Amino acid sequence: MNSVLIGGSEDPNIQHLQPYFNTFIDIKSNIVWDINKDYITISNKPFKPTSLFYKYNYFETKNTNNIIQNFNCSLLYNYIQYKKKLKVFNRYYYSRPIQKLTNLSLAKDLGFNIPTTEYSKGDNKQLKVVKPINGGMYTEEGTSTKYSCIIQEKIIGYNKRLYLINDKYFCFKINTDSLDYRNDDKSTIDLCSVSKDTLNKSFKLAKKLKLNFCCLDFMTNTQDWFLEINTNPFFSEFNKLTNNNLAKTIHEELNK
Repeated sequence: MNSVLIGGSEDPNIQHLQPYFNTFIDIKSNIVWDINKDYITISNKPFKPTSLFYKYNYFETKNTNNIIQNFNCSLLYNYIQYKKKLKVFNRYYYSRPIQKLTNLSLAKDLGFNIPTTEYSKGDNKQLKVVKPINGGMYTEEGTSTKYSCIIQEKIIGYNKRLYLINDKYFCFKINTDSLDYRNDDKSTIDLCSVSKDTLNKSFKLAKKLKLNFCCLDFMTNTQDWFLEINTNPFFSEFNKLTNNNLAKTIHEELNK
């Protein structure tokens, strides 16, 4: 079994996975794929992986390296789509655009509780939760926006994050006073339980989207309110609470 991990050495998510993979390769490496051969060459060394996990390095700040990363990620996507026997997570999701509104609609159809949601500029009256439709920015509060985006009612409760890895799962409570916990340096994380109803619906949504590695975000009070599903989530801080069992499970389930 030749399991290859590709990402940034600065990325804590990659750092947590490295002990479990046979080979680590930096995402900025010189990657060559001669389509007449059944392997890729990385820094002049041939590789024929049986499983592959790669993650864009969001911790890289140099523009030139970001261009290299973008090109290499596109190359790996092409290689993955051709190599059908290569074990990867979420094979069928790479070619899809970000589809937050589609996922919310599908979750609603499965019976999830969904905050009142619309794509608009807001009404300039009621305070709402404001999110970019394509992701990449933090969630904020507001009554209106310059450009249309996802506008949701604000649910009062606590953040819950549920990781699904094939049929395995890990659930966490995020303790924060901020709307977006990524803005809160004082936020903490605890392991928590999840109801059978929420868990069953979560697996159904992941199956519908053909995802075998993802995490779902909820706001929880007397019930769970589905917010979104992430297809290549960060997990390093959550992994620490599991004594590295989350990272170990990612590798084990990838290589089944």
